[in-house]
Amino acid sequence: MALGTLPQRVILPQRPRFVAPRQPPRPSRRLVVPRASEFNLSEYQEAVVAEVRATEKNGHIVLLRLKDTHSLLPVFIGEFECGALVSQINKKPTGRPLTHDLMKNTLEALGFRVTKVRITALVGNTYHARVHYARARGLKAADGMAAEVDVDARPSDAVNLAVRFGAAIYVNKEVAAKMGQPGHAFDASPPGGGATEQHSDVVRSCREEIAAFHDPTIMIKLQLQVAVVEERFEEAKTLRDQIDKILASDRALSLVVAIETAIEDGRYEEAARLRDEFKALRQAQQLSSEMSDL
Repeated sequence: MALGTLPQRVILPQRPRFVAPRQPPRPSRRLVVPRASEFNLSEYQEAVVAEVRATEKNGHIVLLRLKDTHSLLPVFIGEFECGALVSQINKKPTGRPLTHDLMKNTLEALGFRVTKVRITALVGNTYHARVHYARARGLKAADGMAAEVDVDARPSDAVNLAVRFGAAIYVNKEVAAKMGQPGHAFDASPPGGGATEQHSDVVRSCREEIAAFHDPTIMIKLQLQVAVVEERFEEAKTLRDQIDKILASDRALSLVVAIETAIEDGRYEEAARLRDEFKALRQAQQLSSEMSDL
């Protein structure tokens, strides 16, 4: 290096700075609480379950009677929903909880109750409904939670829950005006214009008619139950075949079984028809017995 010259400045490379990767924003932990949709009572009409029918031609129908009118709103439902509704209306206990019973038990366990249900619209040939929930009385709602919320539902499920909770049923007035039909349109009067029997009268008269009937398969049925419990399935099959053979040969017994099944399924018109057939058969058998004694 020559005298009088300055050394060149050495520039060292800078150490790269560590930059932490950018973290995505954390989702908010704030609970998103559903809110109740707008419900204007003046746009709705209250209804009650008037009847549940199972017909061969039209399937299963629940008839909602619009309060303060003579109109009925027919709602077609599935076989399972029909059976669940009939069981609840008739207060007939089931061995195990059905789907709607499970829904009710779950809601109550979580501290909720159904306050009302409403049929909101008719889209094509399908009714739309909403089920309204609220905290059970005496329980405080969670922070930020609305006093009442509602969810979309099928009318068959909504009505089943309403019946189980004793909640009010509402029908949109436009739907009621369009689909409501006069009550006499669903009358099932016999030829000659006789009045239709009430369901309670049909059940009572059927019970009275078959009360004195002696079931020849009672002991076999008891033996069948014991055989099943003790897992003697071959014997159970033999007993079952015996019962079927008796049913095939005993018209009165087969009618009794058919009547009981029709009542359980809510097919009251069919139960009344079978009752009349059973009554006529018993009268004919009694007359034949009296003639043979002469």
